[in-house]
Parts: sequence; structure tokens; C-alpha cells
Amino acid sequence: MEMLCKIIYPEQFHSVKIYIHPEVENELKNILEYSGYKERFIRMYRQRLKFLENYQNKCYQKGDWFEILKGTEGLYSMKFKGAKNIRIIFKFVRYNKQNIALLLCAFEEKNDKDSYRDAIQIAQKRLEEIKEFLD
Repeated sequence: MEMLCKIIYPEQFHSVKIYIHPEVENELKNILEYSGYKERFIRMYRQRLKFLENYQNKCYQKGDWFEILKGTEGLYSMKFKGAKNIRIIFKFVRYNKQNIALLLCAFEEKNDKDSYRDAIQIAQKRLEEIKEFLD
């Protein structure tokens, strides 16, 4: 299985600075496919990806879209406020001799700490699985 992929779902996004763990697209499909929220999400996702591509590790300066997750050794969250309250956890890593943002886990944030804690654990596990592919 290819461990680092280009973004294909919910629409293609061509970038040499942003890659995705293949499970993230499955998570997004499970959240979005029958939600009635997909088209709105696509617009917001595209905006955030473009911002992330341009600003990289300074993306957190747009605090309503991104945040640094404290106590996680460099994980960030991409935020989508709305009906689904979707979050995508990512990290900046070296891949093919360049710095990239690697999207690791997508989930719906609930009103409890468990949803973030569980997603962070998944993201860290996926990062561990693919570290041999990183510089």
C-alpha cells in the first residue's frame, strides 16, 4: 500500500507540499458521503489547503482554521466549524528532501475531550507506521 498519497477525495488537490495518509480519505467519505454537507466542506477544504500550501508551519496564524495541538510533538489541527465540526490532524515532515504537510487523521469533534484524544492517538500511530518513508 502506498503510504503517502495525493489528495483525491472529496476532490483532487494538486500540491507537492501536502500529502495525505490513505485512511484519511476513507474517514472523510464516512463523514461526508450522505451528510448533505459535502459541497460546503469541499469549498472550505480547498481554501484551507491553499492557505496551508502557502503558509506551511505559519498556518496557525489563522486561528479559526488551524491550531497547534499542545503536548503532541508538532501535531496541528485543521478546523471546519459547522454541522459536522470536522477536524483533520496533520504534521509537517520531511519527504523526498522537502518539507510537507502530512494529513494523518480526520474526525468529527464532539463536545468531549475523547474525540481529540482518540484522533491524536490514531495520528501518532499512523506517523509511526510511515516514518521509514520520511527523510
